[in-house]
Amino acid sequence: GMVRVLRSASALLLAPENYLPVVFMLVGAALALALGIADFTVLALVAESGTPTWLTVLVGVVLIGGPLTAGVIPAVRQIEGVAAQSLLVVQFREGPPGTAVGWEQRRRTLGWFLLHMFTGALVVAAVLGLIALSGSWWTIPAVAATVLGIVLASRLLARLAPVLLGPSYAERLERLQRDATRAAERTRIARELHDSIGHALSLATVQASAARKLIGRDPAFVEAALETIETTTRRAAADLDYVLGLLRDDTQLPAETTPAPDLGSLDGLLTAARSAGLTVVSTVSGELSRLPLLVSREAYRIVQEGLTNALKYSTDATATLNLSLGAGTLDIHLTNPTGQRRAARTGRGLRGIDERATTLGGTTTAGADDGRWTLFVVIPAWEA
Repeated sequence: GMVRVLRSASALLLAPENYLPVVFMLVGAALALALGIADFTVLALVAESGTPTWLTVLVGVVLIGGPLTAGVIPAVRQIEGVAAQSLLVVQFREGPPGTAVGWEQRRRTLGWFLLHMFTGALVVAAVLGLIALSGSWWTIPAVAATVLGIVLASRLLARLAPVLLGPSYAERLERLQRDATRAAERTRIARELHDSIGHALSLATVQASAARKLIGRDPAFVEAALETIETTTRRAAADLDYVLGLLRDDTQLPAETTPAPDLGSLDGLLTAARSAGLTVVSTVSGELSRLPLLVSREAYRIVQEGLTNALKYSTDATATLNLSLGAGTLDIHLTNPTGQRRAARTGRGLRGIDERATTLGGTTTAGADDGRWTLFVVIPAWEA
């Protein structure tokens, strides 16, 4: 047993990775020694000048306590973090600590700073003890014990550094919540991209097909179709560029200078659908402009996806749209004729509509009945 203990101790003392942590301990010792010498000198001068005892004690408290509270300085967290990472070989999972933000981080940094100074003071005391034992046969065991104690203390500090200098539990929870919010935002952005690009491609496809058939008989229609294709695809390309920029840098939220469309742009959406060849009869009941912005934006996307489906599947290129705001709900009712072969519709579009409605606490009903496809969405809404 004793041989094993001696071997473990010698391996610990001779390990190269222990040298840098010892340097960290010596830095704390140098700070403690410098503070001790300065305080002792000032207190000795004050005592020799005949100053009352109570005042001498007060001066001592200020001289000793003042520098020790330096740990609350925000920059100390970053300095100590760099030292712990480079000398104690500590790996901070969230990256090197920055300057302290808030009193929670300052308190934990102060605790670390005091611990660093305290262990440094122990090193100074140990060295002074070795000087007192010099020439005695206890010198060699005392030196070995001192070195071993410094190594063990440095390892303890290496374990405590992430606890005191790293983020607290509350900070980790807040970071997880931010990450979850960012992930949800990325999902929403991707869905916006699907809706925008899908709608644009559907319009462009229908217009191009019609223009190809009438290219020699109706030049005016062909010109209007090409203009619609150009406008729609240019807007889709702008949306694509904007959204991809957001997805590349997920630390930024959508810019307020590029707001998402809402029901205030409903007329433009209907005009684009009609120019693509879909005859839409629409009615609006209630002041849609008084809807909360979030509800208005999501409702716009629901209508857009519904019109895109009608453009694809309506057997006579007609659709009926009714928006009604009242009694605490926004009702979206869209119908179009449908053939038997396309009575059942599946895909991301309908799922996206249901997801948007569900997110807002609403419901979606969709299906074919007596040769007509019906989409009915009810969203809880209140006037802003």
